Amino acid sequence: MTNYLFISNSSNFKIDNNIINQINSILHNENIQFSNKVVKKYEFYEWILNVNILEDFVKKKIENFFINLPIDVNFLKILSPRKKKVLICDMDSTIIKEESLDEIAEEAGIGDKIKNITKKAMKGELDFKDALLKRIKLLNNYPLENIFTLNPKIRFNDGAKELVRKMKSKSCITVLISGGFSPSVSYVAKRIGFDYYHCNNFLYKKNNGKIVLNGCIQNPILDKNSKLDITKCYLKNFNLTLNDVVSVGDGANDINLIKHSGIGVSYKGKQVLNKVANVVFNHTNLKGILYLQNYKI
Repeated sequence: MTNYLFISNSSNFKIDNNIINQINSILHNENIQFSNKVVKKYEFYEWILNVNILEDFVKKKIENFFINLPIDVNFLKILSPRKKKVLICDMDSTIIKEESLDEIAEEAGIGDKIKNITKKAMKGELDFKDALLKRIKLLNNYPLENIFTLNPKIRFNDGAKELVRKMKSKSCITVLISGGFSPSVSYVAKRIGFDYYHCNNFLYKKNNGKIVLNGCIQNPILDKNSKLDITKCYLKNFNLTLNDVVSVGDGANDINLIKHSGIGVSYKGKQVLNKVANVVFNHTNLKGILYLQNYKI
């Protein structure tokens, strides 16, 4: 196991030599031997720390230096292999910018009602399954064809395509697992290039000759436990372990998967997820997940 320190930012703010020198100075003053390198100039820097345990007060010193800067600071222990063999991604607010169900609700004219439930579920204030059933009930009689018209409006987060395509090029297994629904999840999986996808499915009925939602969900429902369970099935089939997984998500329903992965990333996530993730990206795009694994782009 190797101790790493990563600092990163993907916005217009540039990480300069003054910042690098400050970190070097803190480490020198604490008699910590290290090697460092520029992963991507101005955006991503890495330190390998030659210590078995990095004391909390040292971490605090470094974190305090960045407290008012738009820079992500992550201390990470990585078990070999550093380059993971399985990529598991959440979709809503992770691979894509939107919450797909909220977008459907907006088009249906009940955006505020559903967004409020979504927000509470992602913070862990509501059970994910119960919140999902409540939201779908509100969409009873909404036409299926209207949902498909929203797909071209979906916006992908920066680095999403590069992340999946790079890992696929290295023969990694790439899987999109979402509590969202098949019309949008299948579209996103195809556009980004995931090997596999898993999601929930609406149930339908006919109303005046149109196919509409019936306010229910097909069982089994993909909930907060499903992501880890599905991942374990892939690991069994490919004779791999959870240490071979790098995963990324943003909400409470990602907790079980993120905390058990070799590298678990909270991407602009809720505080409840940040507490269990070993990497938190608030200012770094999804290409940062490649840099964590020592990929070059």
